[in-house]
Amino acid sequence: MGLLLDFRYALRNIAKSMRFTLLMMFIMVGSLTISLIGFNYIYTVAFSHSQVNSSNTEIRILKVHNPISMQSQFSYSMLPQLKALDEVNQLDEWLYIAPAQVWVSDAERGSHYRGSYVDERFFQFLNSKPALGRFYTAEDFIGSAQDVVVISDYLWLHLFQGSKDVIGRTMIIDQKPYEIIGVMPKRNNFPVFSKLWLPLKANNAAPEDEINIIYKLPSGALEAKLEQRLSLFFSDYVKQRMSRSALEVDKRVRVESMTLVEYNTDGEAVFIFTLFMAGIVLILLISSINIGNLLFAKIIERQKESAIRAAIGAKKLRVVQQHACEGLVYCVSSWVVALLLTDLGLRALNFFMHMMFGGKMPYWWYWQLNAVTILVSLLLISLVFAIAVLLPAVKTANFNINDVLRDGTRGATGKRAGLMSKRLLSLQVILVSFMLMASSTIGYVMYSMAGNIDGEALKGVYSTELQFQTESEFSSDKALEMANALVVGMTLDSAFKEGRVYQREMELDVLTSEGEVYTDKIINIEAVSHLFKRELQSGRNFTAQDNTEAAPVVIISQSLAEALFGSGEVLGRSLMLRDAKWPSAKIVGIAVDEMNVVASDRRHEVYFSFHQYAPKENAMAVKFITELPPSQSYETFYRVLSRLSSKLETSYIFDHYDNHRSMMGAFTSIIYVFLIVGGFALTLSLIGIYAMGLSNINKSSYEIGIRRTLGAKDGQIMLLFIKKNLAHTLTGLMISALIFYILCYLAVDFFRGVVPFSVMFGAGTVTLLLVFAAVCFALYVPVKRCIKVQPAVSLRME
Repeated sequence: MGLLLDFRYALRNIAKSMRFTLLMMFIMVGSLTISLIGFNYIYTVAFSHSQVNSSNTEIRILKVHNPISMQSQFSYSMLPQLKALDEVNQLDEWLYIAPAQVWVSDAERGSHYRGSYVDERFFQFLNSKPALGRFYTAEDFIGSAQDVVVISDYLWLHLFQGSKDVIGRTMIIDQKPYEIIGVMPKRNNFPVFSKLWLPLKANNAAPEDEINIIYKLPSGALEAKLEQRLSLFFSDYVKQRMSRSALEVDKRVRVESMTLVEYNTDGEAVFIFTLFMAGIVLILLISSINIGNLLFAKIIERQKESAIRAAIGAKKLRVVQQHACEGLVYCVSSWVVALLLTDLGLRALNFFMHMMFGGKMPYWWYWQLNAVTILVSLLLISLVFAIAVLLPAVKTANFNINDVLRDGTRGATGKRAGLMSKRLLSLQVILVSFMLMASSTIGYVMYSMAGNIDGEALKGVYSTELQFQTESEFSSDKALEMANALVVGMTLDSAFKEGRVYQREMELDVLTSEGEVYTDKIINIEAVSHLFKRELQSGRNFTAQDNTEAAPVVIISQSLAEALFGSGEVLGRSLMLRDAKWPSAKIVGIAVDEMNVVASDRRHEVYFSFHQYAPKENAMAVKFITELPPSQSYETFYRVLSRLSSKLETSYIFDHYDNHRSMMGAFTSIIYVFLIVGGFALTLSLIGIYAMGLSNINKSSYEIGIRRTLGAKDGQIMLLFIKKNLAHTLTGLMISALIFYILCYLAVDFFRGVVPFSVMFGAGTVTLLLVFAAVCFALYVPVKRCIKVQPAVSLRME
């Protein structure tokens, strides 16, 4: 009966103070909705289980970490030995998939799509049924069988407009006709991005082709044994094909079992999830402190009433219950509204992400209000109730009846309550200002990255990677021969404005004049056939005479010349190297500096002649410029490749302009998220500061009336009371700034000059000043309102 009376009393109080109720609902609903949408987003991206047809069996993939050589994937030639391993035979279900980039074209257009060559067990492994047509049978894997393909729902809608008569139609894939026999169910692009699936036959797989091993995990014990056995297997396989000197290196291949989600996030799923969850908890903590402060102030206003109840026999638990009931109504109502808004927000997120990224997302990136999110919402609202409702209710129930009845909220009780409110506010200001400084710095860095790139200059710029069809064809001399032929072919074709061949990710160190490794900044190192769209400040470009028989030469950037030699006049001097092909190389050219897109600073660059630094692995990169539309540019490039004496396989052709637009869209979206979340957190903080200032001013109305009666000016009174309330907020700002600047200083070495301290310091300081200005405004408004009241009214109100 008592609980029912307390709820009736709480509802009556809520109805009487609708403005306060709406404010509480805004804070609770807003913070909970943002937290739930953020949780659902990151959980789906980084932690959703890779399961098929709601199966409880987790699907895993094997990732290779190979410090011995460049080979980082299982190959088709390993399959017979793999199938003979006991640990592999103990798996209930497993299959191999060869990832592929295929060129799909018709009479008018063409485009690249990610696909997979699959074995006979693929569709049985998925345990799914086609949306249209059929899946593969054993006959489809016979070498002489007709070429057939199963396409995704995405291709069906985008290339065939969802036509029901797509089965039996012909599709041109890598310039060969394939008959469409089936359509995969909606949102199934297994294993990650596949848009079509082709049968893996002996006549379309080379021994060196990469394959992925995917399996269903029967037990954790078998997983550990499988990892250990396959690590030994892969190490032995690699060492059999390496030189004697390479075998002397004490390194071993490591094979790691991962979920598809972990594989897609490069094993960083837990880190990403933890980072985002920390942000979500931070927002909720800020919200809880603010709600708690507001409820605390409201409870203090009714503390004399609570003291009277206690005096006539009410127990402490009953007093706590009375105050907690009102907060419980706020929490339950906010939880229901937040779930409805979260559902709408996730629907909007789905629409936006699929409009923006389309088929480039992993198939499990589908956001919806699920059971996990609802359970998390219950946990979060319970956390809010404990911090923002129960804690203030218990704290304010610990009073002395005589003190409250004698002094009310003006005596020691009122001072203690005010001090606690200010301390809570300081904590809130610390959290909000730190979060805003961190997010503004990240946002500024991303804005700089996007703004410092000339998007128009990237139009028509493409790059890709080439490999010989078989490993036995590859040699450094053969790679140089094909690179020269390719550059000549692009030069003679009028469709190309420019083209070059280059080698990335070269592992060597540049030494200073003292013989120490240069580590002040990251140095971009490449081997190139010639500089690409770059201007030389002095010296010359690479020529055909810079070959393996000539003395080693190098071109460096102006900034690196000044950093190493203290001058830009370094032509003819030697660049000292470690772990390189030669201990030094003669500097024959100085390239005009390009700006680092993050730090707005000059980049350090080193370029070797591709003819001298020929690739040792079966991989070389190509970059070219055309004025044709993307599909025609691809066709033109393939035409030049087809004229070469050796067949070179190409991976996905990278459109730099399209990537820039996608990056700009992604950065813009992230910055908007930072603005929304940061703005909401700042709004919560300002509401709390305003409420605290208003409460303190209301309690001091008598003092203000006396001061004005004695002749004090409004400006003096305003400055006095702003100073009184500003001390705790300034303390919070100073603590958060100190923590932020210390972390920035420590981060400089980690970023190695890519993001300098000045950038982080500047972004953080500007944000801090804006927060300080907002705090002063929030303290100014209640004082301004109060001093408008006539002294006689203030004294009469007391």
